[in-house]
Formats: sequence, structure tokens, C-alpha cells
Amino acid sequence: MYAGGTRQERRKILDQVRKQMSIGIDEALLEEMNFSNWGEAFDQLNTQYWNGSLPKIPVTTESTKKRQYGWYGHSGYIKLSNNKGLSSKEILGVLLHEMCHHYVEVTYGHGLSSAYGGKRVIGHGKEWKSEMRRVGYLGKISRFSGKERYV
Repeated sequence: MYAGGTRQERRKILDQVRKQMSIGIDEALLEEMNFSNWGEAFDQLNTQYWNGSLPKIPVTTESTKKRQYGWYGHSGYIKLSNNKGLSSKEILGVLLHEMCHHYVEVTYGHGLSSAYGGKRVIGHGKEWKSEMRRVGYLGKISRFSGKERYV
């Protein structure tokens, strides 16, 4: 077993293995996905990645001038931008990005969380990045990661 190499090299190898493992899962999920109904997409992703444990919240689309492809509202909603020229698969990746925010809030709370030792949970912080990695995002994960998940 190879234990040497830099952290970057090990991450790259791990990402390659994860990518190979997830290709079949992603293809099966995409074949059964109904892209005209984002609430249904939420349900399917919730089942796939969280065993249906995330509380259901509304998912809507909206035309926006902002740079964002989507956003998670802490009052319990997800909005996806419909005027950025994204394909359905890219929007699905954005939805999964926003659902990771939802998971972090449900798990750790928003702002100060006594469940996490009273430390601040940051929107694109380590908890969110860890969840993004768990659901299959590869490479460097930043606040801009999203649309590339299923392409």
C-alpha cells in the first residue's frame, strides 16, 4: 500500500478513485431524474445522498442579475437561477451544492451552534466542504463549486 507522497498527490489519487466509483451511480441517477420538476430532483438527491433524512424545503427557479447560480435561504428554501445558460445537469449540480448547505444547517445550526461546541459554522466552511466531498465533488472545493458536478 502506498503511503508516501504529498497531501496534494494523495488527494489527487483519492479523487480519481472516487470519480471512477461514482460514474455508474451518477449515470443511473441521471437516467431516472425528472429535470422539469426541481422539487422531485430534491427528493431524489435527498434519497441518494442523505437516505431521505433532509427536511423537505421548497425549490424554485428565478431570473436574477446576481452572479450566483443558486442560493440556500436559512429560513428554508432553495432558489436556482434560470437565466445563466446552464444545462439541466449543471443546475442539478447547483441544487446538490445548495442541499449541502441545507445539510450543514440541519446538522450544525446556523451561526453559533451549541451542537458544535459553540463555534461558528461558516457557510462555505469546513463542514460544508466535507459534505461536498462526501457527495462526490472532486478537486478543490470553493464557494463556486457546483455546476460541474454532473458534467
